Amino acid sequence: HGITRLDETRAVLDEVASVAASEDVDAILVAGDLLDRRLVDPAALGLTLEALGALGQTAPVVAVPGNHDDPDLWGHLAPLLALRNVTVVHRVLPPDQAVLDLDTAAGPLHVAALPWLETARLGLGAGTERGAARTTYAADLAAIVAAYADELTARRARSGAPAVLMGHVMVDGAQTGAGERELTMALTYCLPTQSIPTNLDYLAFGHIHRPQALPGVAAPGRYCGSPLALDFSEDNHHKSVAVVDIGAPPREVPLRAGRRLARIRGRLDDLPALAAPHGDAWLRCEVELEAPMPELAREVRALLPTALRVAPISPEAEP
Repeated sequence: HGITRLDETRAVLDEVASVAASEDVDAILVAGDLLDRRLVDPAALGLTLEALGALGQTAPVVAVPGNHDDPDLWGHLAPLLALRNVTVVHRVLPPDQAVLDLDTAAGPLHVAALPWLETARLGLGAGTERGAARTTYAADLAAIVAAYADELTARRARSGAPAVLMGHVMVDGAQTGAGERELTMALTYCLPTQSIPTNLDYLAFGHIHRPQALPGVAAPGRYCGSPLALDFSEDNHHKSVAVVDIGAPPREVPLRAGRRLARIRGRLDDLPALAAPHGDAWLRCEVELEAPMPELAREVRALLPTALRVAPISPEAEP
């Protein structure tokens, strides 16, 4: 809508770094997405790199790209970020390479890092068409998760250190927002709940924008959600980060730096009063009209400069 949110982004990422420092965490897991889209905005990329570096000053960071990210870009950036105490796993690796042994202030920690599994990168047998990879995606993903879990539990048995699976995956039954890529939300791409390991110390998942516990899973784990509301369907989300003490339920620490998104509906003259409780939130305004108003958007924005979307509602449009 022609509005830059870089200042908001910087503020909320600074807040995430402050939470990590104030909580004195021992490791930081970033389960993707790292950017909102693969067509990279240099300013957004710069903020993300700064944020990862700031987090690395507090504790070791492990990050994976999601479906919004270009994995090759993050593969090229990985050596540079490693100098800032940030490990980026940009592609799906064999279990013995995907499981990292972190040396943290509280002792060793085993982390399996699973980026978004792309159909274009799945190994196919001779004579198999690339499109057929989608039909076996869930089974392939489940097999990878099982192999990672086996490697994690084997290392935990040897060392006694906690074992954590971090991945950018869609879990069947998760409550979505609308900022996720629709093509990656279908059942084709879902990890069935029965395929999620329940014998690990924590499951840190990315992909879903709404913070929530993993649905139908008898294991400690969460979707931390996006740190900033990205779509008006997220107007009722409470953004947060998850702080995990192994062996205890995860805690949600609220993030308040980003401006909220809010929806209001009413007659044109009533909009300022309806908007007042929402402070500086970006607004979607649904305006009830008795007759067409050609300059409606201009009229609304004259009353409410934070109105991003203006939708006319006429009587004949009502069900």
